[in-house]
Amino acid sequence: MYKITISSILAVLTPCAHGCVDGATPSGNSRGIGSAGNATGGSSGRNVTSGAPSVTPTSGRGDLGGTGTGAGSGPNGLGASSDDSSVPAASVADDASHAVSGSADAGAEASPSPASACAAGADPLKTGDARVDEYDCILLDLAAKYVHPDPMMVKAQIQLESGFNALAISPDSPCGVPAGWTDPESKSFGLIQVTPACGEAQSALLLDGHPNMETNMQSPMWATSVFNPSINLDEGFQTIVGSLRTLQGRYPGCTSAQYVEMSAGAFNSGDESVTGCAAFASRPQGYVNAVLGHYHGFAKSAGWPDPY
Repeated sequence: MYKITISSILAVLTPCAHGCVDGATPSGNSRGIGSAGNATGGSSGRNVTSGAPSVTPTSGRGDLGGTGTGAGSGPNGLGASSDDSSVPAASVADDASHAVSGSADAGAEASPSPASACAAGADPLKTGDARVDEYDCILLDLAAKYVHPDPMMVKAQIQLESGFNALAISPDSPCGVPAGWTDPESKSFGLIQVTPACGEAQSALLLDGHPNMETNMQSPMWATSVFNPSINLDEGFQTIVGSLRTLQGRYPGCTSAQYVEMSAGAFNSGDESVTGCAAFASRPQGYVNAVLGHYHGFAKSAGWPDPY
C-alpha cells in the first residue's frame, strides 16, 4: 500500500518547474456536466498550449445538466477548507522523489512504481466495481508522474466526464473548428474528454496536425490515438496539474484539498473561473459539486481518505 506522508503532501506545493500547461484561456467556453455513461460538452475554457491550432472559440453549452453521447460501446477496459494533513497523497512515492517535470526518473526509486504495485494487487483506489476500477493503475502512475496529490479526484472526474466510456465523444466543439479541421475532429474525446482543438493532446496528433481518432484497438495507430486510455489520461493530467500549479501561484495559502478542487473546477471552465480558495463562478461550482458527489462514494467504497 502507499503511505500518506508529510513529504508527499508537501511535494504538490512545489512550484512547477517543467511541463506545466500554461497558456491563454479561451473566453466564453465551459465544459458541460454530463451524467454517468455519457460524454460531456468538451474541454473548453481550459489552458491552451502554445502550439494550439488557431481557433475562434465558441460559446460553451449553457446547461449544466446536458449530456452527449459516446461513440461506440466503449468497452470497460479498452473498447470549505480542510487540514493539509488529511489530503490523500497515496499516489506519490513515499520519498516524494518524483520530479514535477512531467516525466518520472526511472532510476530515482528502489520501490516499485505505483502502477506496478497496483497491478500486483495494491490498489488503494479500488472500489470493488470493475468498471470504474479498470484504470486505477494508470491513474496512480500518472499522479506520481505529475505530482497530483489525489488521483481519486481524477477518477471522480472521469466518472462525470465519460462514465468510463473510453470511446466517448462530446456533442459540441467547445473551442470551435480550427482552420482545415472538420467538426468531428474538434470534439472532446475519451475518458477524461481531452480536446485537441483547444491545444491539448499534442501527443495524439497525426503528421498533418489533425487528431488521431483511431478506435480500433488492434490497429498500429491505436498506440497514439486520442482515445487510448494511456494517452488520454496522460494529457488530462497535464491539463489538470497545469491549472493546479497556476492556481497555487495565483492564490497562495489555500489548503492542498482546496487546490485539488480548484484544479477540477478549472478543468471544467478555465483558470479564470476560479475566484479564490475553493471558490468558483457558478458553473464550475456545479461541476465540482457533481465531481465530489462521485468522489465521496468512491472514497467510501475504497477506504480512501476524504478531506472534502
